[in-house]
Amino acid sequence: MREGRVSSTEIAIPARAGMVWSVLTDLDAYPAWNPFIRRAEGPLRAGARWRLELTLNGRAYRTVRVQVTAWEPGRRLTWRGGIPMPPLITGTHDFRITETRQGVGLVQAETFAGWLAPVLFPWLRARTQARFAEMNAALRDEVARRLAETA
Repeated sequence: MREGRVSSTEIAIPARAGMVWSVLTDLDAYPAWNPFIRRAEGPLRAGARWRLELTLNGRAYRTVRVQVTAWEPGRRLTWRGGIPMPPLITGTHDFRITETRQGVGLVQAETFAGWLAPVLFPWLRARTQARFAEMNAALRDEVARRLAETA
């Protein structure tokens, strides 16, 4: 299998890691605020299988099944999906939360691997980067909304 290709975005969120984590893992609330992952279902733990409803263009939805490969509360959430056999294309989606003086830094990235990754990556990168940036901003805004509710 060929080396992975990465699409990544980053945002600063003025909140504690625990609050960002609680919004990121509140799957039931995704339809209300998340423009990229419109629906997510599954147990909240490593090894769980999730069903996600995604949009790459804001209109058409695609349902994918993924497996959670990392579950580190307040720090990291990772899942993997795709068409692994033969290794046509797989995606490893990663959220990393890092505490900063101003709050947290959130990195959202997808590593594409497999035989089709080099061919599809330019198309996938253009679409995923835009959707990741939209989701990051919506996550920041949802964290701010929830903080304002509790203030």
